[in-house]
Amino acid sequence: MRAATKNGLTLGGVALCIGLFHLAHLSLKDYGPEFQSRRGVLSRAELVPAGGTDKCEKFWLALRSENAFTVECGLLVPRRKAGRYPAIIVLGGKATGKDAVDFALDINDVILAAPDYGYTPRPEYTVPQLLWDVPEIRRALLDMVPAVMLLTDYLFTRPDVDTTKLVLVGYSFGAPFVPTIIRYDRRAAAAFVVYGGGDLRSLIRHNVRRYRGAFVSEMVGWLGELLLRPLEPLRSVEYISPIPLVMINGTADEQIPRANVERLYRNAREPKKIIWLESMHVHPRNPELTARIIRTIQQDLLTMGILDSSSSNAP
Repeated sequence: MRAATKNGLTLGGVALCIGLFHLAHLSLKDYGPEFQSRRGVLSRAELVPAGGTDKCEKFWLALRSENAFTVECGLLVPRRKAGRYPAIIVLGGKATGKDAVDFALDINDVILAAPDYGYTPRPEYTVPQLLWDVPEIRRALLDMVPAVMLLTDYLFTRPDVDTTKLVLVGYSFGAPFVPTIIRYDRRAAAAFVVYGGGDLRSLIRHNVRRYRGAFVSEMVGWLGELLLRPLEPLRSVEYISPIPLVMINGTADEQIPRANVERLYRNAREPKKIIWLESMHVHPRNPELTARIIRTIQQDLLTMGILDSSSSNAP
């Protein structure tokens, strides 16, 4: 009995070591080739009208590559046909996804697209549920990089898009993706990281600890760092340069500690700029803050020459 138990423990230890080694390998390898392979070549784009306003048409956009990789998006297109427009890709909060376009229905003279996330979070998690969902969560998060690449491919096929004026905006849950996407796809003219920061381990630990105990938050933070290392903003933010980077953050953000914001900003290279707004974390139920963020982004895009004065309500 003791020998069997000992052998079982030994085999369990070996399996654990192999598993950890495999995770370490996955976290450290260069994902650039995998992102490109996953993206494939755009083969189909389907547009379904979804309403809009007197200023813009809204569509649901479904993209598919030749290797069957699919991306669902929201899309806003100006009703006024006046040549080529700047294009803004928005990566929104975890509960927003492609519906992020709904927060910009009053824009002028800008094409705006928002990809959906491939995973729908549970309302809350137990530890077993979280561990069960880990492979699906990881795949969905890593897929955001090739998803934005494929969406960019589509936008570059549109005759009404000015391909020299593509902007990538990530806010809240979507903010950490921006540095990695631009590291592997250099087509953006400007990058905005809104209410985001660096060091995923401490960010995850901080937010889990708001609802769970120290042990659970440490475990989830460690696991998140290991699994999501390819998306760690601190690893990629320096590669944004010479594309301009603008960071917008809240002085009282309860989800993104100031230390994480400042560390990400320090790791970035010029040209870069940081703007602090007197606020807590951005939230869909705070339209006033959303409007302030939109005005702030608009002003910087005007300064960069990406927008002109006719886009008075555009982000």
